[in-house]
Amino acid sequence: MTDENTEDYVGKLRRALVKAICEASVPEPDPATGARGDTLYIGTSEVCDALIIVLAEFLEGVPGLETPAHIRAISDTVAKKLRRAIPEIRAIRARTGAMPPPSIIIRSH
Repeated sequence: MTDENTEDYVGKLRRALVKAICEASVPEPDPATGARGDTLYIGTSEVCDALIIVLAEFLEGVPGLETPAHIRAISDTVAKKLRRAIPEIRAIRARTGAMPPPSIIIRSH
């Protein structure tokens, strides 16, 4: 896959994930009226938990993740990508005036 094809694929995956999160976050219809309202209730913590589980499910099958040290190495790679992505996203938001979605702190268990 070329870099351009990879970027296109990643973009398609991202859009699909965002769409699925939005669809799953549509409120249940009101029993009396059937109305759903016009606000999505996206739980940041729950979305992060779901994305982490999906990531773990995909990574679980990667050859070579046999020990805690191997898993730590892949976790470090993911953390590095997050550390790079957040400033990039913030720079784009600063240029465009966009606001980040409201979020809450994720506590480790």
